[in-house]
Amino acid sequence: KFALFFVLSVAAAAQDLDPESSRLEITGSFWSVDSSGSIHANGTPIDLKTDLGVSQGPATFTGKLVAKPRRKQKIVVEGTPVRLDGSMNLSRSITYRGKTYSVSDRITSKAELNYFYAGYQYDLISRPGGHFGLEAGGAWLNATGTIVSQTTGITASKSETVGLPLAGAEFRVFPVHRRFDVEINGEVKGMAFGRYGHYVQASANAGVGFGPVLVEGGYRIVDMDIHTNDRISGVAPQFTGPVLSLVFRIP
Repeated sequence: KFALFFVLSVAAAAQDLDPESSRLEITGSFWSVDSSGSIHANGTPIDLKTDLGVSQGPATFTGKLVAKPRRKQKIVVEGTPVRLDGSMNLSRSITYRGKTYSVSDRITSKAELNYFYAGYQYDLISRPGGHFGLEAGGAWLNATGTIVSQTTGITASKSETVGLPLAGAEFRVFPVHRRFDVEINGEVKGMAFGRYGHYVQASANAGVGFGPVLVEGGYRIVDMDIHTNDRISGVAPQFTGPVLSLVFRIP
């Protein structure tokens, strides 16, 4: 216990001098996800809410690691697995993967979206009171959707994997830095892909902490529209919701 107290005290003293001096940051978050938008695969565009009845607000874990080989240089890695489930009595006929589900059908659905990002950030401004930086990297997206008819037993499934270049900006400020820290941060990154769609991700957070530990609350938005050139297949979901995070800063 004494050794742990000593380590935390030393870390807190270092952070008192400069909260931006940490060489490693680890963030774990729970994101309450509300989903909207549509998917389509060789058929009718299908609305996640009105056609599939996707449940709203499931807790989704997100993780982020920031390593700083130099003060203004950062290696950023993050990931999010989104899992959606739905059940709905159809109010119209829909076609998915060439299979038609009628208005008298009850369908259940599952969707999985795995997101992984790795990139490099350079801080144009880096001071004890905060930083502002530009970042660029690549994202890997894997999406799988499955629809099952409870009346006929018909099942249709579709999977897609894409790689996306992303660029953006990120900032953090410490308006209060005394015995405890008050911190505000935000980030936006994305890319337009012409006739293949777009991807945008944004978040804003505020937190309080002591020494190497911060507790944050905020809001996160992901808006994407990724489709084939002929628009026969694609996904266009929007994910939004509040985020609760725990951040560890290691000097």
